[in-house]
Parts: sequence; structure tokens; C-alpha cells
Amino acid sequence: MRRVLVAVVLMGAAALLTGCARDEARAAGAAERWLAAVNDQGRDNLRDDSIERAIEYGEQSLVERVVLANAEDDERHFTDYEVGKALETGDTARVPFRLTARIEGDTEEREGTFVMTHTAEGWRVTGVEPRGAGERVPSEGGARPASASLAHWLGAAVLGVAVTVASALVIRRQPESTAGARRE
Repeated sequence: MRRVLVAVVLMGAAALLTGCARDEARAAGAAERWLAAVNDQGRDNLRDDSIERAIEYGEQSLVERVVLANAEDDERHFTDYEVGKALETGDTARVPFRLTARIEGDTEEREGTFVMTHTAEGWRVTGVEPRGAGERVPSEGGARPASASLAHWLGAAVLGVAVTVASALVIRRQPESTAGARRE
């Protein structure tokens, strides 16, 4: 009986997790991954790998549009960065961003919008432009790049309760410990 209960709980958990999964790429997610790769290009030991990652998510020729010419050597290019919710229109999207660029001995705030194009491989950064009206990142009052629906939150809560109950039942059905018993 216990094995059947455990199997049912595990199958239910797998079904809930599968339902919560999102398999399509988000434009804002690709923009953030491109920005993370560009950020690492300032570090000598990560430069080659980060260039490959940046090419996977966007155009390498656009790096000079977000990295300052007097960026610090052997450091990440930004102290922090943030992207907002993508505004999608067909196969194109606009993703607002804000970053704090490292320059020698100081920092400088920069902002703009990534122009994204959806290709067979997913979303790619294909342009950097000034922000348009209403394009803001979350720290400026803009929409978050992604959020979970009420159904996802309820599913996570139900899954948590189910795992807790199943764990309690399995523990309760275990035999008493004999660690303290005397052997004769």
C-alpha cells in the first residue's frame, strides 16, 4: 500500500511540475542572458566563453552600444543590470534595460531598449535603441519580465502540501529504531 501511495504522489508531483513548466523562450530572458554574457567579456579568464554565449543570444557587434569605451580592465563591465517586460509585436520585441557600467574609478548609469527578433533558434538581440514612451524596468515602476499565474501558485502550494503529507506518512510507517536497545 505504501509503495502505491508513494507512486501516486510522485506521479502527481511530476504532472504538476510538467504543467508549470514553460518551454518557449521569453524575449526578456534572452536579453538578460545576452547582457550577462556581455558583462563577462570584461574578464580575461571568461572572455572567450562569454563571446560565444553572447553570439548565441545576439549580435556581438552591438556590445559597443552598451559597454563604455573606458570600461575597467579585467572586471565585469557592469556592477548591476536589469531588464523589463518585453513588448512583443509578431516576431519582434522591445525589452527595456538599465545598467550601471564600470568605468575607471567610477560608474555610469545607462538605459535603453533592446530590439529583439524571433528566429528559428529563439529570441536574439538585433538592436539597441533609446527607450520609447512607457518602456521601464521594474525598479522604475515597469512590469516584471515574468510572473506566475494564480494557477501556478496554487499548484505549487498543493504540491508542497502533498509532499509534506507523503513524507509524514512514510516516516510514520517506518519501524521503531533499535539504536538504544541492549543486545544480549
